[in-house]
Amino acid sequence: MSETPVLLDMAGPAHGGQTVARLDGQVVFVRGALPGEGGVPVVLDPPTKKSFRTGQVADVAAIAVPSPHRVAPQDPATVAGAGCSDLDIVDAAGSLELKRQVVLDQFARIGHLDFAGELADVPVEAVSPEPFTGYRTRVRLGVDGQGRAGLRRAASHDIVALTDIPGGASAQWSPALADGLADELAGVKLTPGAEVCVAVGDDGVRSAVELTTTGRGRRRASGRRVLTGTGTVTHTVNGVSWTVPVEAFWQAHQGVPALYSGWIADALADDPAAPGFVPGERGACAWDLYGGAGVFAAALTDAVPGLAVDSVDVESEAVAAGRAALDGRDIRFVAGDVAKKTDALRSRGGLEAVVLDPPRTGADKSVLAAVVKARPRHILHIGCDPATAARDAARLVAGGYRPAGMTVVDAFGLTHHVEVLLHLVAVTGDGDGTVRN
Repeated sequence: MSETPVLLDMAGPAHGGQTVARLDGQVVFVRGALPGEGGVPVVLDPPTKKSFRTGQVADVAAIAVPSPHRVAPQDPATVAGAGCSDLDIVDAAGSLELKRQVVLDQFARIGHLDFAGELADVPVEAVSPEPFTGYRTRVRLGVDGQGRAGLRRAASHDIVALTDIPGGASAQWSPALADGLADELAGVKLTPGAEVCVAVGDDGVRSAVELTTTGRGRRRASGRRVLTGTGTVTHTVNGVSWTVPVEAFWQAHQGVPALYSGWIADALADDPAAPGFVPGERGACAWDLYGGAGVFAAALTDAVPGLAVDSVDVESEAVAAGRAALDGRDIRFVAGDVAKKTDALRSRGGLEAVVLDPPRTGADKSVLAAVVKARPRHILHIGCDPATAARDAARLVAGGYRPAGMTVVDAFGLTHHVEVLLHLVAVTGDGDGTVRN
């Protein structure tokens, strides 16, 4: 880094938690700054061959015009060196507005979908589920060479031990997840290099397991050891309970499963006044793609009674939990690669809706092509990265769909991560049903 700070004025936020500034016309991505701040002392990183520069705020106390949303660092784990909360310097209102701007910018730049221009009539909401801090119900920890559990440093495999963090926890963690955990794990002999998964159920019962991997190639073996509790936790959404292994996928924020299930119900409501209302006879089937434990499959059957739902994902503990929890409903769990299973899914009587909840890399292009070809009345896309969500949305729009509503969700307070809920409906006679790059 350069030794002498330069004073920069901040513009808007960049995807990834940095803020955009300019120095002699060149873009500078600044870590530790917030949009709208003026006279910010920035230490520049050494220049590279890239067209932009990067830098770090040199002294927060020296910022001439700080953001009204700036607060003191909220996560003791990050202060201690962990990389978990890269945006803990902004309050809830500022975080939500920052992420709303990021999403709209990514959709305009990457998806060429301008919600401030030609799509200005499409409702865009921004929601910060409560609580903003203390929301996380599961965490995956590393174990250092001394057998101490902890969080990884930013961009590193090094561990910050829980016992070295004031309070022994991240500010993201719910009280039931955090209370006494550091001492509890310190009393257990852990395997250096292992991972420790900890989760707490809706009933407040916590459990932890250790996961180890030994050997290589064909001799590679995995081990699982229950450290505390039963190795499973229970979550309940809209009256349905799932018992899932601690290490299985479940939404991190305690309020998100119910929030997203409600969004699905609202999107499919038979209400002519709703922005996404589609007249005509409902379809008989629905697909829940990348469906995991089937929480959204359950939401589909709740929203449209009598709907036959196929939920597709690779076989996992979460899928097995879904089969057990939703036994008796017309929900068929199809195990395998989503891209290879769409031809086998039910669609007789027409598709009412397809829910897409792909990984951070977005949906496979062939999956989007299959969805467009099937012509569901509604597409409900849940994106955990705004850039890939924008790309997916552009492909769906090219295939003959239009956005009916968007919701930006600050589901990961204290971090730059954001989720996007996009409701699309079929446009009669628009598009040729082809998904393009």
